Amino acid sequence: MSFLKKMFAKKDPVEEMRQLHARKDWAGVLRASRQLERDELAPALNEEISAWECQAGDALSAINLDEGAWAQESGNLLRAREDYQLAIELARSSGLRERAEQALASLDRGELPQEAAETSTGPAIHAGCNSSCATTTGAAVTPQKADLDEETRLELLLATMPAELAERYLTAGPEFRQAWLMAQDGEEQQALTLLNQIPKAERNSLFLFERGALMARSGQHKKAYQDLQAALTAEPGLFPAFDTLIDVLITSGRTEELEKTLKQTLAAGRFTGYCWARLAELHAQRSELELALAAGLKALEEGITDAGLISLCAQLLERAERVDEAEALLMRMPSGGCGGGAHPMLAELWLRRDKNLDRALESFKAALRQERDNPRWLLRIAQVYLAKGWRKQAAEQIERLMRQGELPEPVRVEVKAMADQLQNN
Repeated sequence: MSFLKKMFAKKDPVEEMRQLHARKDWAGVLRASRQLERDELAPALNEEISAWECQAGDALSAINLDEGAWAQESGNLLRAREDYQLAIELARSSGLRERAEQALASLDRGELPQEAAETSTGPAIHAGCNSSCATTTGAAVTPQKADLDEETRLELLLATMPAELAERYLTAGPEFRQAWLMAQDGEEQQALTLLNQIPKAERNSLFLFERGALMARSGQHKKAYQDLQAALTAEPGLFPAFDTLIDVLITSGRTEELEKTLKQTLAAGRFTGYCWARLAELHAQRSELELALAAGLKALEEGITDAGLISLCAQLLERAERVDEAEALLMRMPSGGCGGGAHPMLAELWLRRDKNLDRALESFKAALRQERDNPRWLLRIAQVYLAKGWRKQAAEQIERLMRQGELPEPVRVEVKAMADQLQNN
């Protein structure tokens, strides 16, 4: 395959990356960036490469966000979760990352996805961005599958995988690759039919994982569990199989077995950060808050940097009056807006604690520039104005919010409380 030749050819990686960027080959840009020795490059060139990475990451994130919405609307919730998680991992701009996090949260709440049109045109330049993180509207990515040939589709999907695993997919048999691509496009039944035609001698751990994942997507949890367990027996370190197995246990409501599996895997010394993070989620759902915090902090110590985990731990720390630790943790979140500044979640903590109000206000304004239709940021700006004693400006923002019509329930409750406060005082 020409992709295989491109992947392993000996070229100047910077020049290759430049050509990939010119062709808007976003997956190739990220792949090439991983081959660079950045410490050996001039600062100006490093800045240019960072801009390419930002553009490519946001473009691919937008594709996965769109495909996640498509999968969610189709009822393929496992696929939607995978797409949303990929969108979070790939996003470079904080607005796009937060939109992907909100989409994942909506999936967990059982809500319908937002209109795909919000993401299909790709991220636009926001006020305050510089050249190192902006993506232009002219570089919009069209995610429709019909526009991508098989090789490009394969390249796009494999670019986010570890190199060793990607090579295994590349060198697998043509029937397996074709079935895999069908599965990625939502053609589960056709993919399963093709997989079952593969000779038994070729049914390795990768085959068992992919067939198990297909079973999981179609709701055949018992068969999925069997295949995924078999894949892990053959290859205990195959993380995608373990991740999917955990999702199967969660989806099928087998929480006791979920906890047992996570603890057994921890005892075996495998996937430790991931297991602690999943245990933190499980304990939080059971309202076992001390256990959730302990597990979450261990996950962070193991190097997990998931924004949802950081948010959970920060909330639990603040609830336990360990505010300084919560603040330090939220400072690890990406800055709010391409121009820098505090992440909005850190700004919200400051607002609750009546500190750093000017920096909090800058963060909320940056968030509003990126999400002009999100009433949360107008509300936070109004709350900062009131905390600073600027009642007139606060009232203007609340009136603006009330003119928007129907608001999300949590926002509506806060807006009403603030309106009553302004009126009574």
